Amino acid sequence: MSEEAPVANHNTLYLQLGVTLLVFLVLYRAFTFYVKAVIAITWLMVISTYGCFASFFCAAIGRRAMTNWLVARGFAYCAAPSVGIKFELEGEENLKSTPGIVLCNHQTSLDVLIMGRIFPKDCVVMSKQSLKYVPFLGMFMRLAAAVFIDRKNHASALRTTKNAVEFIKDNKLSLWIYPEGTRSHFKKPDLLPFKKGAFHLALQANYPIIPIVISNYSHVYNSQAKQWPGGVVKIKVLPAISTKKYSPETVGELMEHTRDLMLDALKEVSNNRKTD
Repeated sequence: MSEEAPVANHNTLYLQLGVTLLVFLVLYRAFTFYVKAVIAITWLMVISTYGCFASFFCAAIGRRAMTNWLVARGFAYCAAPSVGIKFELEGEENLKSTPGIVLCNHQTSLDVLIMGRIFPKDCVVMSKQSLKYVPFLGMFMRLAAAVFIDRKNHASALRTTKNAVEFIKDNKLSLWIYPEGTRSHFKKPDLLPFKKGAFHLALQANYPIIPIVISNYSHVYNSQAKQWPGGVVKIKVLPAISTKKYSPETVGELMEHTRDLMLDALKEVSNNRKTD
């Protein structure tokens, strides 16, 4: 046997060990991702069920929208530690400007957990129509006075917006909206183009806009790569933006001004993020 044979065998062995280790790491990451997903979904079902019962109590005392705050906080405080998520808050005092139109960037489905940590009292959510039919969550959202909008039906969306304005003004409620309209899944701090609907609604209600940014957390949770190592997510509430000097003709300026402020803040909190 030549001297090269043992060397070749060793190289083959190292290669096999390397490939095995790589496969193990990939499978382990995927396994932990799905385990944490099951934990989060379980908490969501439990807290949503609790919310259905809480909504009857809140409705009885005339505070139906308070159910959202109770459930949001409950979900964040219970689920976040279970899946390795920690929060760092800045500017929470700016929520005292409510009622207002609360705008937040939208990254992934994990936002429903993260928003729970900062969700204001006496606030309802504007959500896409399809969430109405999600088990547990949809039932809770209906009981908690969520505003469901069908973006594919323009006439229906206009009616929903008109009714939403009347509802929040009559009940002195804030309204939580994701102005991007869909999840971005960005790996870096960035925003999709905003849609004008939230800003028209703010003008019609004569409400200030309260921007909230959630730091880019692709290092904490990445559904596309099936990675969920956990970590710190930073949330910053910006000072309220008055809408008094804007009109339907200048709503585009209001939208771009708000987006610019949110994008700058998003880059700031993402670049200054903590790692654990």
